[in-house]
Amino acid sequence: MPRFAARDGLMLQYEDEGDGLPLLCLAGLTRNSGDFEFLLPHLAGCRVIRMDYRGRGQSDYADDFMRYSIPQEAEDAIALLDHLGIDRAAILGTSRGGLIAMTLALTHHDRLAGVILNDIGPEIDGLGLGRIMDYLGRRPQFDTLDAAAQAL
Repeated sequence: MPRFAARDGLMLQYEDEGDGLPLLCLAGLTRNSGDFEFLLPHLAGCRVIRMDYRGRGQSDYADDFMRYSIPQEAEDAIALLDHLGIDRAAILGTSRGGLIAMTLALTHHDRLAGVILNDIGPEIDGLGLGRIMDYLGRRPQFDTLDAAAQAL
């Protein structure tokens, strides 16, 4: 899997497949580039670029927790486009990836050919965010598959 150096030197993994309109796919908070694998057969005519954020998938981990932020990850996305020699790309952002896409629309609008938001909007409900924070970092244990399904 190819990797590139973010501006702070951290090595980040990415995938770059196909030809045509560049489409940068940005995953959710605890997710990675593999989330978009199922879309590839449906995106003929697009150059599909997927990246693992810092600390996720096959990318390196940052020592400083302050280097895990939406503005930082937006800059990582621009660094990837620069690395690939892409001036403008469409962005498909899911959840946190959508927040990164909105940040890019604000800070680098000239680099965007369009934005698709999935599972995110202009407001974040505090109850939803609280639920995410409640399960983030936990590894629940279930005795059976049925017990796991009940927990959902």
